[in-house]
Amino acid sequence: MSSSFQTIVDLEATPEDAVAHGQRAAAWLVGEGIVQLPDYGPGPRWERATGFREARGSDGLTVVTGRTVFFSPQEGGAPVCPYCAVAFGYGHREVFSPVMDAWWSTGRGEVPCPACGRGVPLSAWEWAGDGLAFAYLGFEFWNGPALLTEFVRELGQQLGHRTRFVRGRI
Repeated sequence: MSSSFQTIVDLEATPEDAVAHGQRAAAWLVGEGIVQLPDYGPGPRWERATGFREARGSDGLTVVTGRTVFFSPQEGGAPVCPYCAVAFGYGHREVFSPVMDAWWSTGRGEVPCPACGRGVPLSAWEWAGDGLAFAYLGFEFWNGPALLTEFVRELGQQLGHRTRFVRGRI
């Protein structure tokens, strides 16, 4: 049996402010009735997030803070430069792998774009299919119906930061 997840990743929260941003957004979700305390399970207004009133089978929300690689095993798209929008070609794994290791160890890592030549922080790269995000804050919804596009956008607006939507099955 597998589990599904949908994660709204805050791409701009810093290590220093991720917990505060996570608490503020979680309080908003509780206040709106989308999730409820004590465990962030589906709340009385769950349908605002999913379009479904019934929450059976949904495991609710986990707020993830700290240096995390959010990834989807199903989405393995190429990295795309945020400056020139050119996708990194064949061989990107060999270039990105040591930078990913450095980011995991230090929180820093940069890969120059082969097209425009600009140095791009690892966390700034786009990924075709939204399969990867390197960040310090994520909102993981487990085993529920698909989140509504409007809800994903609204949570991003509450955060006031760029977000990425990573989803998959494990």
